[in-house]
Formats: sequence, C-alpha cells, structure tokens
Amino acid sequence: MKRLHRIPAWVSLAVGWLGFMAYAFPGYMSYDSVLQLLEARAGEYSEGHPPVMAATWSIVDYVIAGPIGMLLIQSACFLGGVYLILRSRMSAKLAAPLASLILWFPIVLTTMAVIWKDSQMAGYLALGTGLLLSPRRGLRVAGLAMIWMATAMRWNALAMTLPIVTILFVWNPAYRWWKRYSISIAAWLAITLSVQVASAALVTRNAHLWQSGMALLDIVGTLRFAPELNDSDVKTLLDGCPLVPSSDLQAKTRTPIDAWNFAAELWDVTNGYFKVPSNEQERLALSRAWKRVVLAHPKAYLTYRWKIFAQVLQLPEVPEANRGSAIYQWFTDIQDPVASGQSIEHTATSSKLQEKLRELTWWLGSTRLFQAYIYFFLAIALLGFCFRDRETFGLLMSGLVGESALFIVAPITDWRYSFWLVVSTCVALALLIVRRARPRERAHLQERAELSIS
Repeated sequence: MKRLHRIPAWVSLAVGWLGFMAYAFPGYMSYDSVLQLLEARAGEYSEGHPPVMAATWSIVDYVIAGPIGMLLIQSACFLGGVYLILRSRMSAKLAAPLASLILWFPIVLTTMAVIWKDSQMAGYLALGTGLLLSPRRGLRVAGLAMIWMATAMRWNALAMTLPIVTILFVWNPAYRWWKRYSISIAAWLAITLSVQVASAALVTRNAHLWQSGMALLDIVGTLRFAPELNDSDVKTLLDGCPLVPSSDLQAKTRTPIDAWNFAAELWDVTNGYFKVPSNEQERLALSRAWKRVVLAHPKAYLTYRWKIFAQVLQLPEVPEANRGSAIYQWFTDIQDPVASGQSIEHTATSSKLQEKLRELTWWLGSTRLFQAYIYFFLAIALLGFCFRDRETFGLLMSGLVGESALFIVAPITDWRYSFWLVVSTCVALALLIVRRARPRERAHLQERAELSIS
C-alpha cells in the first residue's frame, strides 16, 4: 500500500484512461451516433438529437474523422471531473486511482465507450461538478460553462443540473445563504434558458417529435387505463386526430401486453392506432387531444406512466428466456452495420484484448449489476448519511431528480437513461466511505467546507 501511495496522481489517471481506451477504442456507435455524425457532416440539425452535440462533432470531425475525437472528449471530461469531485474530499494520490476505478466500473465503462448524448452529458456534468467545488471563483465559473454543455446534450438534463447548480455553486462564500442560493438559482435559470435558445437557433429541420411520438403514446396509454368509454366519447376526445381504427377505439388500446415489455409493446399499439400527423392542422389537433385526454383522466395517465417508469427501473422481472445484455458493443449501427459504416466512412474491428473484454462485459450486462432500481434505492438510502454534507447531497439529488423526471418524460425504457443516476450514486458512495473510514480525510473535508461555505 505504501508503494501504491507513492505513485503520482497523474500516473494513476493516465493508467485509468489507457485502461478505458483499451476497451473503448475507437468508440462504439449506435443508430443515434451514426445519425448525429451524418447531421454534423451535413450541417443540418434536427431537434430529435442535441444540435449542440452535432455542432461540436462537426468541429471535432474536421480534425479527427469518426468517433475517436468525441470519445476523447467524453472520457477525459468524465475522468477529470470525477477526480476533481473526489479530490475535494481526499488526497490526490487516493482520488486518482479511485476515479479510475469508477471509470472502469462495468456500468460506467460500457456506457462511456459509446458516443451517446448520455455519455457526453455525463462527461461535461462530472467535470462541471468538480470545477464547482473549487475554492477559486474562476474555476467555478468554468464549471458553469461545463454545466451549460451538459444541459445542451440532453433535453431532460435540466432536471439533473438543477440540484448540482443550486446546491453546489457559490459565487461568494461570504454571502448569506439566501443571497448565495438566489444567485445559484439565477445561474441555473440562465443556463437552462440560454441552452434552449442556442439549440433552437441551431435547428434547421423541425421533426415535430412530440406530436409525432410522445403525445401519441400518452394518449394511447391513458385511454388504456381510463374508465369505459364508447366510440362517441373517444371520437370527441380525439377530434381531428389522424386515426387508423374507426371503431372499438378504446378496446384497440387494450391489446394484451407483457408487464416486463410494456413500453415496447405499447409503442406497437400506438403505431397501429395513429397515423403520423402530416400537417400543422393534425399536429394542433393532437396537442388539443392530449390535453383533453390527460386532464380528463389523470389517474389513468399516472397509472400508465408508472408502468413505464417501473420498467425504466427494471422492477418487472423479465423471463429468463427473454433476458439479454445491457451492453452495446458495435462500432456502427447494429441494425445495419455495413450500410451505416459505409455512410459515415467508418469501419473498425476489435483487437484480441477487446474481444475478451467485450465477452466479459456482455456477460456482466445480463446480471443484476445492471438493474437500475438498485442504484435508485441505494441513492435514497445514502441520503440519510448526508447530514450537513453539501457535495454528496447535491450529487445524490442530481441523480434522483433526473431519474424521477423519467416518470413523466421517458418515451422508452433504455438502460442509458439511468446512467447519471448510477454515476452520481457511485461517486457519492465513494465520498461517504472515505469520509467515514479515514479520520484525516474527514479533517481535510472540514477544512475544505469552511473555505467554500462559511
């Protein structure tokens, strides 16, 4: 242990990052990743994916073509950010290997290896959080810039940045609490609103995703659990909407669905229930119908949303025959590797070492280690140990608020939606363990707290 303690922090970080790259190089690409790169190269951005990410990728791709540039950014930001967060509690020589171990944690490793908006957001959010904990104001302001980038990576990131900024950002430690929190709330509002403005300005093609997707699912899901309605009642609620069926309108929403696959099968029902709106009149009719259906049957809406959220948390037990792995391990779109690789002029094959690592992570991806509810309930339990612990409390609340927001906004049940919950819980757990296990580190914590809060 003494020999390990002599290892410089930068060496531990370099080893941690190189170990990550041994698995991730040159970066895995899903359908979303391929589409984002195509948009970046075309310079035409839709609101279906974060336009700021596409714009960033267009710059990075100009220097290093393909996914590797974005992989470097997200991994370096993540590792550096986690190190800075841990460094606020412990020595550099302890924080560096611990940050590397968190990056190597299978759930973190396998998600950070894919060029996703979720991975980009986690990288910027980790770095922003670490900078917000700095005693230097200039670095705290730089942290806000990273939080801005994190907010721009996902449309629901504002739920995760709210606790981080409002709890952890301090403009001047000498200010009274009400003034400090007024400034931090104002900073969060400024970040959130400016991201919306910037993203809207970059969009060149409006796909009307809400009226073509989530609104349709909400209507079908709510009608499914609503009290008995005849066709006349349903037609009144859905007046002007492009429907496929002409009779048995509520019955068509009640097709038998497996609880463990509720979201996917409900989408199948929805796609057979509505035609995609083709003009503004139909989109306006769908917006009005959504309000009528949801407001008239709030209990049914909440019941349907709970079914989705329970699957996000992976609470329904999946039959063994239908269990798969949560790991994504394709260098291009798994649905069409050849064509997607050709479209982005990118082909890659794994090394012998990567093949072994991928086999291991694929197996781990089918275990309970990748069950989101474990981290959700663990985060709630850890809140009880955060009395007068601002940093850990802010991290845990960021993960929990972000996850809870999925109750309303999750369109499907993708594992990566819960990624920041896992990251924030793991980092918070490390902070709490070190705080209680090392008296000297607790003294270091007290000293840092006095500098940043009092």
